[in-house]
Amino acid sequence: MLSSHPRAGRAASPNDRPRFGLIGTGWRSDIRRTGRGVPIGRQAKEYGNLVALCDVDGVALEWAKDQLGDGKSEQYHDYQEILAREDVEAVLIATPDHWHTKIAIEAMRAGKDVYCEKPLTLTIGEGQQIAQVVRETNRVFQVGTQQRSENSLRFLTAVALVQSGRLGKITRVSVGIDEGLDGGPFPVVKPPGYFDWDRWLGPAPQTPYIKERSHWTFRWWYEYSGGKLTDWGAHHVDIAQWAIGMQETGPLSVNGTATFPQELHRGFATRPDMYNMPIKFELTCQFPNDISMVIHSRDNGILFEGTEGRIFVNRAKLTGTPVEELKVNPLPEETIVNLYKGKQPTSHMANFFECMVSRDEPQSDVFTHHRTLSTCHLANISLRLGRELKWDPEREQILNDDEANSFLAREPREGYKINAS
Repeated sequence: MLSSHPRAGRAASPNDRPRFGLIGTGWRSDIRRTGRGVPIGRQAKEYGNLVALCDVDGVALEWAKDQLGDGKSEQYHDYQEILAREDVEAVLIATPDHWHTKIAIEAMRAGKDVYCEKPLTLTIGEGQQIAQVVRETNRVFQVGTQQRSENSLRFLTAVALVQSGRLGKITRVSVGIDEGLDGGPFPVVKPPGYFDWDRWLGPAPQTPYIKERSHWTFRWWYEYSGGKLTDWGAHHVDIAQWAIGMQETGPLSVNGTATFPQELHRGFATRPDMYNMPIKFELTCQFPNDISMVIHSRDNGILFEGTEGRIFVNRAKLTGTPVEELKVNPLPEETIVNLYKGKQPTSHMANFFECMVSRDEPQSDVFTHHRTLSTCHLANISLRLGRELKWDPEREQILNDDEANSFLAREPREGYKINAS
């Protein structure tokens, strides 16, 4: 049910900081303490008050409280207790990917604004669900694709160069997103007493505990994520589609080859104790206007090639003759502001909190992110099935392939369906 938002229509004063909760704190192990939960929680504390933390790993929860804490944040095992709090105005979601959609939709229906880490969804169907609920509830929803805001405006400048015609007509975009991991077989063991394995699985199928299925290495299991194609693809494919003006549509076809950690048969792993996402891969996505996007597991970054020039961009550099020519022929001052939805670029988290007050759409909106991930999900489906897919971006359906269409959505495990209100 849609509830009113206490900040809508009025500016926040210094004494009127929004209260937020963090769902999915990250994790702590003997060898590493990492995850996105604590970093985004720390960023958000600059603009609001952290009042609630939630995780199914008790040690990670205590660690996050120590890292973020002022002793005032309540700790929870069940995120729905945070959503039930009327004083919580927003939630940050940094769980594994397979939990994002359920928590995000229930948070919006509980009247909360949402900041959710990327990749936002596990399937194309989940993206359609989230987009629909954003329309229904008018919640502010920022996806954590920080490349749209940060990195010294490097990516915004690349998008501006492409869209302003400085490269001529774009013919090819190459998106490098690194290799996936090989691994296994891994042993089945007893989960630690502080870790609720069944709750961690949530909507995913029930399976015995394997340590490598959880925490950071969840990314290499089809059941919980999409490997490198959705991990880094959520960043680089996003910038690529935005630059070529395809952020509200999608490819017409997707086809490629990959190596996997194990032999696959008709899209399913033959062993449940080994990683099952692509390691090395190369795909061609054909977009309208005769633009080819090649997604490969080499040379992290994006190469734009046009009839009048080429540029390369990643988190460390932006190079190419059109970049050098900016010294004598700069872009108009308003170009970057227009790309930033009419605002001066700021940090990604600041943009989210500003939009909580203004009720404007944030920089990384759900709708264009859904289109980015649709390309990434289609790439994974094509590789798993070993064949070309023809895609109708208007109907959001794979053409003449019932088996491939069956991969567009997944049925959640009993007891973990999305609450209707």
